[in-house]
Amino acid sequence: MSLKNSDKTFIKGFTLMEMLISLAVFGMLMAVASGAFIRGLRSQRAIVSLIAANDNLSIALEQMIREIRTGYEFSTTTPDELGFINAENSLVRYRLDTGAIERGIEDLSQGPGVFVYRRITGDNVIITRFNIGLFGHTFGDEFPPRITLSVSISPNNPYLSSFSVDIQSTVSARFIDT
Repeated sequence: MSLKNSDKTFIKGFTLMEMLISLAVFGMLMAVASGAFIRGLRSQRAIVSLIAANDNLSIALEQMIREIRTGYEFSTTTPDELGFINAENSLVRYRLDTGAIERGIEDLSQGPGVFVYRRITGDNVIITRFNIGLFGHTFGDEFPPRITLSVSISPNNPYLSSFSVDIQSTVSARFIDT
């Protein structure tokens, strides 16, 4: 820490070895700190994409639930497709297609039974599962139809490709099929 001068007075300072050791220790600490900072940034981006995917699905489910609530004559042809007549007396279908939920409406100008589909979920979400449970839809059972929508989503993010969130919602139609 100090050097001895020829006249036996000490000069304050650091040796070259002490400087090299302190720089090496400082460099290792900075490497650890920057690694933690980078991991924190990646985690923050992943959380933001997960929240965006969840918000996107919530908006799509809310749209579906509002239309289902005022619909009637519900049917399912497959576990991931729901058909019904909405409040505007249009035949509507919701289905899962290539990682997205689509809404189809019958286009009578092209003929009966021809549906035009459009995505209602965004590109930032991948739908991995879309199941529909239909209860109380038998004509004359005096119960309003109940539709349970079960959805599994994964954000469209390479860091979260194995992460998924399951969301389930049940809605009952306003009309009783008597």
